[in-house]
Amino acid sequence: MTTPAERFSETAAGYAATMAPSLRPVAAEVVRRAALRPGERVLDIGTGTGVAAAAARGERRTIVGVDAAPGMLAIARAEVAGVTFEEMDFMVLRFEDATFDVVIACHSLLFATDAAAALAEWLRVTRPEGRLSLSVPGPSGVTPSAIYREIYDRHGIDTAGRYPTRESLAELAGAAGWVEVETGADPGIAIVLGDAAAFRTWRAIGSRGPATAHFTQAQHDALTDAMLAATPRDADGTLRIPFGAIYLTARRPTA
Repeated sequence: MTTPAERFSETAAGYAATMAPSLRPVAAEVVRRAALRPGERVLDIGTGTGVAAAAARGERRTIVGVDAAPGMLAIARAEVAGVTFEEMDFMVLRFEDATFDVVIACHSLLFATDAAAALAEWLRVTRPEGRLSLSVPGPSGVTPSAIYREIYDRHGIDTAGRYPTRESLAELAGAAGWVEVETGADPGIAIVLGDAAAFRTWRAIGSRGPATAHFTQAQHDALTDAMLAATPRDADGTLRIPFGAIYLTARRPTA
């Protein structure tokens, strides 16, 4: 059975061409909210192709990006200089306690098998008074489910409860031990795709997920066609899939 890391590795080129450009403004906001200082050690969790790691560079900072997908890391290493990239499960980080000043994570918490446990592990590797800045898709009303709900239901795809709210995300962080938790949201964030071919590439990435992993190719094709027909378009034909961003910042307490 293919693991999530293997799926992400196999679709890394498609991810870099479709998802990564749309995540750049989210990554920039995650980094801005982190209020990075000169010389800090920064850990980018679920770095993917290194979008957030790239945004965090500068002012003598040491940036480390971790991801479990070697295919993603191969692109990151080729495209993002000045960052150390390591293959690692972000649920079990191979770092000593209190290694980093700041942890950032751009839309990667969504893929945690246990979000609360992940946040606790990220806390462990952050120094006392260190900071966390992350994003997740949402709120649910501005995620892909907002326009594809009927299609998902018709094809037997259940996405209920996949996306957190600002309140539930803050509760998870607090339960993991983070303090001074603050959240914000940008419902205008979208996945922007230039044409139908880009859309099909984007769908090929999603088709490897657990919700549709059992689909035949014919089922995938039917789902893709239905979703493409329902996707909003700009006047020039650019497709925009609502995705949203909920932001969270927090601090590790002194003790």
